This record gives sequence, structure tokens and C-alpha cells, in this order.
Amino acid sequence: MKSVLCMMALALLVTLAGCKTTTDKGSGGSDNGKSDSGKSGGETKATDMSDTMIKMYVDGQMKASPFVAIHEVVSTGQMWEVTSDFGAGKSASLWQIVKMSGRGEFIVENDTGQGYVLAYRVDSWADAGQPNVKEAWVGKKGQEPRKIEVMEWKPASGTAAPVESKAKVTNEKFADVKMGGKTFEGDLTIVEDGGNTTKTWVASNGWFNRVIRMDMNGKTVMELTSAHFDEKVKPLLQWEKPKAK
Repeated sequence: MKSVLCMMALALLVTLAGCKTTTDKGSGGSDNGKSDSGKSGGETKATDMSDTMIKMYVDGQMKASPFVAIHEVVSTGQMWEVTSDFGAGKSASLWQIVKMSGRGEFIVENDTGQGYVLAYRVDSWADAGQPNVKEAWVGKKGQEPRKIEVMEWKPASGTAAPVESKAKVTNEKFADVKMGGKTFEGDLTIVEDGGNTTKTWVASNGWFNRVIRMDMNGKTVMELTSAHFDEKVKPLLQWEKPKAK
């Protein structure tokens, strides 16, 4: 049952970055994927994995999600970083909006924490429940983005059979919770099932997927570590070629 709760937790995070390995990374989205002959074997392995993941995206073996969780009031310069540890070591994932790309559309970057960055052109005006990703890219920090395919959107058809569950679900309101440099309010959902308890804080005034904290059996497995706005946001990928000197 604990594995089922882990799957629920990961689904709520809406990482949308495909299959990923876990590497330790400090706050701020530092890149563990830089190759250097003087680096340790562990860092070289991370580099190899990030190169492999990028190649899989570029070759079409993996495709970008057609949907990215986005909040209502979108603005260039918003940044959201969460740190998680589901038992395989800490991993930080950073989301930021780097620029507008048309009416109601924005470029959203996601530092996956695995040595590579995924980026999306997101339609913030898309209808609820509909795909909002128009284009997608992959690359390493500081490098030019490489165009990748977006997964085909397939609406659910038919009526799914109800799933029996003996889980006890409790919903509560929370307010004045300070995390990542901001104060939040919203809903706390508590799920008790098979002797396991999962608590998830979803902020109504949060950004992206709005999840600011998740606890499993009394242990915090995911929490917001930074949330701020910066008009002079620095893109992770090189969207414009350097000017010739």
C-alpha cells in the first residue's frame, strides 16, 4: 500500500518530465550534468544519463507531455522550486516562466534536477482539461534548446468502472503557512489507508501545480523550497544566439 501512496504522491507533483533518475542537487537548480575529466565517477555517470535522456527525447523515443500544470495569473519571472525525497535521495525540480511567446502563451522551463532542462510553449488560456503544450524542447543549461515531439493527446473514452477504496479521506483548510519565502492558504487533504497516512497541502495562491508540501507517515517527502518573482529572470536555456563581438 505504501507504494500505492507513493504513486499518488508522484502523480500530484505533475513532474511531466518523463522517466528520471535521482541525483542529489542543492537549492537553486545547480547542474550535475557537466562533464569534466577531473570530476568524480558519480558525476560522470550523471552526465552520461542526462546525455542519454536528451538523445531519447531528440530521437522521439520519449515525448513531452501535452499538458503542464499552470496557475491562473501567469507572469514572466515567476519561479517555483520543490525538493523531494521519496527514499532514493533528495532531488530538486525548478519551474520558471522565462518569456511570453504570443497572446496568452509563455515559455516555461523545467530544470528536472537530472542534468537536463525541458521547456514548453504553454497556452495559459487553454480550456480546463485540454492540452496546453504547443511546442517543447530539451537541452542542458546554457545550451541552445533542441525541438522535441509532444505526445499526442488522447481524451478518455467511455466510463471507467468505479474503484473500491476503504481509504479515509479528510479535507481541511489551512492559512498563513509560510514556505519558500511566501505565505499560502488552501486545502489540506489527508488520506488514511492500510495504516499509512498521506497529507498534501495544495495552495490556492500557489503556482504551477500548487502543491507546497507532502508528508507520508509523518515524514515530509516533498516541500516548496523557493518561490519568487524576478522581472530579470535568467533563462536556463540559450534562446537567443550570442551577439557577435
